[in-house]
Amino acid sequence: MSHPMPSTVRSDDLLRHLQDLRSGTYEGTLSRAAKEVVYRQGIKLLRSVAVEILEEANTLFLNGTGNVQMIGPEEDGSGGLVTRFELSWPEQRRAQVIRGPKGPLQPVRIVVNYSQGELHPHLSGTTAGFWPFQVTSAADAGRQKGVLAVIVELELHQRIFETDWRILPI
Repeated sequence: MSHPMPSTVRSDDLLRHLQDLRSGTYEGTLSRAAKEVVYRQGIKLLRSVAVEILEEANTLFLNGTGNVQMIGPEEDGSGGLVTRFELSWPEQRRAQVIRGPKGPLQPVRIVVNYSQGELHPHLSGTTAGFWPFQVTSAADAGRQKGVLAVIVELELHQRIFETDWRILPI
């Protein structure tokens, strides 16, 4: 596929996503089992990029007090797979949501979800939209850095909105 090189708009993932939708495949694979293999390989490739972004946020906004962890890939309880990269910190773990549905304040999350019945997986946060998860190489994983940074920034702002600006120890 040859397309003009955009200066700002990321086209590769969306164009590959559209090709998958047209063909009913995910990165050339047709069966659910084969697609899950591609998903798991993509997670391995994405791991260092996601952790790097969360560690950067930990340094910039949490004075290094946070804890980054990867959970999954694991069953999502509905026949699909989910992987979460999470950033938690002491103030967040003690906080309760005061705006929105009440409960404990959740960690900042990057989520890679491959729900049952979906053609292919997606990247998101807990409140952000869904980006195509088209990761089959280190270059693909690196290209996600901007999307992951936006997800993390949005997630941090959401935690401020749900509680108070003092949730960040800076």
